[in-house]
Amino acid sequence: MTALGDHSQYSQWGDYRPRGLAALGIGLTRRRLVRGALRRLVGNAVSGMQPCFDVEIDGLKMRCIGHDNPTEWGLIVTGPRQDRRGRDTILSELAPGHVFVDIGANCGAYTLFAARLVSDTGRVIAIEPMPEMIARLRFNLRANGFANVQVFETAVGARAGNITLHVDEARRGHSSLLPLEGAIKTTVPVTTLHTLVTQARIDRIDAMKIDIEGYEDRALLPFIASADRSLWPKRLFMETTWSRRWESDCVAQLQAAGYYVACHGGGDVLLRLPAGA
Repeated sequence: MTALGDHSQYSQWGDYRPRGLAALGIGLTRRRLVRGALRRLVGNAVSGMQPCFDVEIDGLKMRCIGHDNPTEWGLIVTGPRQDRRGRDTILSELAPGHVFVDIGANCGAYTLFAARLVSDTGRVIAIEPMPEMIARLRFNLRANGFANVQVFETAVGARAGNITLHVDEARRGHSSLLPLEGAIKTTVPVTTLHTLVTQARIDRIDAMKIDIEGYEDRALLPFIASADRSLWPKRLFMETTWSRRWESDCVAQLQAAGYYVACHGGGDVLLRLPAGA
C-alpha cells in the first residue's frame, strides 16, 4: 500500500486527519502515556487504521505514511519531537533571505521548516531521487503553499548519468545508492552537486543538510574540490551513521578543506566554515 502512489495524492490535506481510535492512539503516544510494549501494540493497531495521516507539526501541514517510512511514522506519533535535535542544530540560525539545501529531502521533514524560516525572500533546494518520496514531498509543499522551494528529482554523486537506487520498501528513508540486502532496485538520474547549484542559480549556501545513507562523500567531496569557496555551505549537517560505507573519510576531508566540527553525536555531525572564510 503506497497511499501517495494512488488516490490520496489527489485529495485535499485534511481528508486523512486521524479519527476515532486512531486519533486516540496517536494522542496517547504523543503525550507519552503509552510506553514500551504497549506503545508498540498501539502503534501497530493505529498504523493499519488509515492509509495515511494528515497531521500538523508545529503548524506545518504534512501527510505522512507511517507503514513504510520511520521518519513519517515518527512525525505521526511523536509530532514535533521527531528529529527536533537535528532540525534545531542546522535550522536554528536560518533567517529570511537565507539559502538552505536539503540533500535527501525525504517527505520534507527539514525542507518544510526551512522554507518557513527563510520566508519568501529565501530559497530552499530540496533534492530527492525516489519517485514515491518525491510525490509525498511535493504534496506537503502544496499543502503549505510554499513557493520558495525548488525540487530536484535526482540523486547526487560524483558524475552525471543514471544510477541504481536500492529501495527499502519497509523503511524508505534507509534506501541507498549502495547495495542493500532485500532492497528493490530502480534506476534514477544522478548528477553532481555543482551542476545542481548552477542550475538553481544560487550564489551561496547558508546551511545544508545531507542524509543519503553512506553516499555523502561521493556527493560532497567533488563539490568541495570543484566549486568556488564562496559556494561552500557555511554550516553543514551530515549523517555519519553509515560512515563505514564512505570511500573517503568525509569529515576528515572537510576539516582539511577548512571546516571545523561544531558538534558531533547521535550519528550526526555539524561542520562550520570559520567566520569570514
